[in-house]
Amino acid sequence: MYHDLRVGILLIILACSFAAASADERVHILQQGETIYAISQKYHVPADSIIALNRITDPSKLRSGQKIRIPDLYIVEKGDTLYGIAREKGVSFESLITANGLEKNSLLKVGQQLYIPGSASTQSGDSALSREQPTNTTVPDNTAATKLTFEDPRGFETKPLDSSIIWPVTARQVSYLSGKVYGVSIVGAKGENVKAVASGTVVSTGPYRGFGQVVFVQSGSGYIYVYGGLDSNLPAQGTAMAFGDSVGTLGSDSLSGKPLLYFMVYNKDKPVDPAKAPRGH
Repeated sequence: MYHDLRVGILLIILACSFAAASADERVHILQQGETIYAISQKYHVPADSIIALNRITDPSKLRSGQKIRIPDLYIVEKGDTLYGIAREKGVSFESLITANGLEKNSLLKVGQQLYIPGSASTQSGDSALSREQPTNTTVPDNTAATKLTFEDPRGFETKPLDSSIIWPVTARQVSYLSGKVYGVSIVGAKGENVKAVASGTVVSTGPYRGFGQVVFVQSGSGYIYVYGGLDSNLPAQGTAMAFGDSVGTLGSDSLSGKPLLYFMVYNKDKPVDPAKAPRGH
């Protein structure tokens, strides 16, 4: 039981690191004679944004009892930045500042409410600690789908490649992450197999916002190896993994577009340097 509790605590810690806090999705039940404009006034969000989120082609042909999803609001926390919020919510930086009437260098205040245009959380209905399908920087704005990109706000410190270290992929570049998550990002080749560097058991698998598909493997000695940025062919929870077994194929990072593997290792719920973590059987 202690083992299960410890793994559960670690997954919650990682989920909190991977996703910023957000409000749950709001759903409005349309009343007889009610209009999108009236709903927009009630919830204080643009009518065009409600139309875009619900993919309404003709606002005059709504029916009583129809469920209308209301765009998400985000409450600013200490340390938040516009770039960081945009990345965590899966929207473009430009659409975020436009939707809130802000400038690129606007300062945020703790407790400030931000409208999230077409955010991933409102589309899925999940809360901040829920898993979510990976997003990219192609998002709907208030009028039409527009492809926009923005500066990657994450910090990376590139390290010289050490050929003696066994990595989950053939490493072309290894960088240490700075911010809420401690670990490394490894540039590999899209579609290549990501191999387990240590044997163990899959304790969790699935998508996490901003990190694609993620697989957690716990070794017999208690280390938990986290493989993120995966695309497909993930093993099921409970699968026994041997050294060198595939934990999935490498996908493309949602911000940079590069095939990036996010590799993290934890021991007793504390992060350790992935380059120094035990390898093998």
